[in-house]
Amino acid sequence: MESRTPAEIVVSGPDAALSFAVPLHGQRVTVGRLEANDIVLHPDTQQLVSRFAHCTLEREGSHWLLVDGGSVNGTYLRRAGRLQRVRERAALHDGDVVCVLASVSDTSERRFFELAFHTRVADSQATRAAVVGGDDCLAYEAEQARLVLRRGGEVHEVPIRAQAHRLVRYMAERNAAAGAPALCTHDELMQAVWADEPMHTREELAKLVWELRKKLEPFGAQHLIENERRLGYRLRSCRD
Repeated sequence: MESRTPAEIVVSGPDAALSFAVPLHGQRVTVGRLEANDIVLHPDTQQLVSRFAHCTLEREGSHWLLVDGGSVNGTYLRRAGRLQRVRERAALHDGDVVCVLASVSDTSERRFFELAFHTRVADSQATRAAVVGGDDCLAYEAEQARLVLRRGGEVHEVPIRAQAHRLVRYMAERNAAAGAPALCTHDELMQAVWADEPMHTREELAKLVWELRKKLEPFGAQHLIENERRLGYRLRSCRD
């Protein structure tokens, strides 16, 4: 059987409001503006991203290729600080960043969606199994209104803002009710955080999760909040 290197794409919006990781599976992953794509780039207020398959990531043997879908505004690849337009296809290397135009200002300043390509030691399922069996977990202590990271015999408090408190409290309660880490959908999490407040978006939810993961980065524990592509998020909380 041919060896394949597991890989993932980390997607970031031009203002850091959007940030999530997508494990690369199968033979072809589409990138575009509509929900029908495997990786959805939004908000695209100037409609610069093609509706479907602006570009694709395609597996060829043990490698991944970036293929432009004939887009009007182009697909770019940044490598070693140099940005180049991809005319047809290009092999991806660890650390490459795929750039898709997100906006153009009145002064012609261009801003991009960035899709960072990373090869990984283990695939997402193997990583998840390691997390489940590991010592690290998150606990929300409702009486003290604090989020803590438990690692072995150590306890580290993680400072978070009010909206994040509502998010992790809800996810921890869902886990307790289910007896296992539960998948929380985007809609139920938005209801938990903002209730009936109008004008909130999934991009705000993604930013809130991104902020939480940044708080966990110093501990190397950002994996304890998992993204289920196009579905929602899962919190790896402690079993009391």
